[in-house]
Amino acid sequence: MKRLSLVIIMAVTIMSCSAQNEEFNNLKNQVEMEKTQLEKNKEIALNLSKAIMNGEWNKVDELIAEDFTYEADGRPAIGKQEYIGFMKNVLSNAFSDMDMKFLRVIAEENLVAIDYTNEMTNTGDFMGMPATNKRVLATGQFIREIKDGKITAEWQTTNSAGLIQQLTAK
Repeated sequence: MKRLSLVIIMAVTIMSCSAQNEEFNNLKNQVEMEKTQLEKNKEIALNLSKAIMNGEWNKVDELIAEDFTYEADGRPAIGKQEYIGFMKNVLSNAFSDMDMKFLRVIAEENLVAIDYTNEMTNTGDFMGMPATNKRVLATGQFIREIKDGKITAEWQTTNSAGLIQQLTAK
């Protein structure tokens, strides 16, 4: 009887360890899948900035969802076409030779936060100011929301006062 009890205890222990091991492996696989998705989200978020800097407007269009919204510096939200229009017709016409650096890129769930600097030359009119041909440094942060491989929203803050100060300094 003692032997049978010992065999039963050992069998239960083995089964319990096996179940715990399987649960651990499932959890480990889930964490790895989440890490992979976070890395993909970071890549998508950074690819949008790179496509804008390179004037790859078809790629910009592909990366942004149709229901995309953009909010920046307290201004009213705009949609996808207004965003692309601003990046293409205002920012890219006012500044050239952009050298954007991504200082910190942090992903959590479906959000990617990016702290950046963008060194660029003011070669066109910007917000009513004529070109200065000065090399300036823009700084800021943005958060991009990614769903199903597309950017669905962006919230941005820019050191606009610092940028204007650089452009107007004698």
